[in-house]
Amino acid sequence: MIEMTPPYTPYLDLKPLNDRFAQEDLVSFKEIHTSGRFIGGEYVDRFEKEFSTYCGTNHCIGTGNGLDALTIILKADVALGNLPQNASILVPAHTYIATFLSIIHAGMQPVPVDVEELTLTAGVLKNTTISYDAIVAVDIYGKLVKDEVYAFAKDKSLPIYCDTAQSHGAVNNKGVKSGNLARASAFSFYPTKNLGALGDAGAITTNDFELAAMCRKVANYGRESRFVNHVIGVNSRIDPLQAGFLLNRLPQLDVDNDRRVEIASYYYQHIDNKKVKLLPVDFLNNCVSHVFPTYVDNRKVFMDYLDHIGIGTSIHYEIPPHQQVAFKELNHLSFPVTEELHRTEVSLPCHPLLSNGDVDRIIKAVNAY
Repeated sequence: MIEMTPPYTPYLDLKPLNDRFAQEDLVSFKEIHTSGRFIGGEYVDRFEKEFSTYCGTNHCIGTGNGLDALTIILKADVALGNLPQNASILVPAHTYIATFLSIIHAGMQPVPVDVEELTLTAGVLKNTTISYDAIVAVDIYGKLVKDEVYAFAKDKSLPIYCDTAQSHGAVNNKGVKSGNLARASAFSFYPTKNLGALGDAGAITTNDFELAAMCRKVANYGRESRFVNHVIGVNSRIDPLQAGFLLNRLPQLDVDNDRRVEIASYYYQHIDNKKVKLLPVDFLNNCVSHVFPTYVDNRKVFMDYLDHIGIGTSIHYEIPPHQQVAFKELNHLSFPVTEELHRTEVSLPCHPLLSNGDVDRIIKAVNAY
């Protein structure tokens, strides 16, 4: 008897996701190649305008990646006198290391705090006794930070920025989109994101004219004109090819997000296994389901089990930033909720090309674990 190999459902397969845009991408490539303009130009201008319109903001500045976007925001507000040199920036411990790195690359100090459940909350902020100069919130897994956090910052006259690298298109209860809630927001368009490029790319969104102008200046060597540099800058610009690819994908983003949310909601309705924990169902609110997290005590056994029957998984993220070797000065800190989330998290496939059959098969496997 021949043993049948089960079908394999990868965690995420970027090829079919991007095959949907192959013809448009070839047109964009040909037009850019023919134009001879390989830095800036029409495609960059169009993307910045269309993405700022999509987010509902007045300004968008394309950058080389999402890490740079947040670093540039912080550097720009120092240059404008809105943040001190070596500022202390409160940040949730539960995030990807890039959030911490952005703060450090801006010459500032991260002040990590634990989370109550998943994201930064007003309760955590009210109970924090250590002093800080500004807040960087994080829309982890595509879940918007609650409005109460922005209200707290406003009440305390604290600048608040947001790492929106995972929340493209998420909307709060008032209909305001990700990228339009903080003083400035930092997006990543890494290929795995809900709006992903075909390489590294990022963007800053803001409604503040002075901050936007300074961000653009810092991102372009700190220069006012070709030969005049007013501030210490960096070189981080979105290139026209990635801008063109993103323009092709932006009209599909809401449709893709709707499918992600539909799958996540179906998981909540049908996953039923005491060994596999889900976040409270509130996770689905104001969320674009960039990551669908589950929590399992013996993570390796669970992942190996799913892999054996043909279902790919991922981890977001195995080691929290404060426990990384790179941050020895933070290793003594303890954030129990964050550490438990990082220790037990397993991400299930949740992307727009999953069929209903794929989703049912994943649920059946999880429930049988």
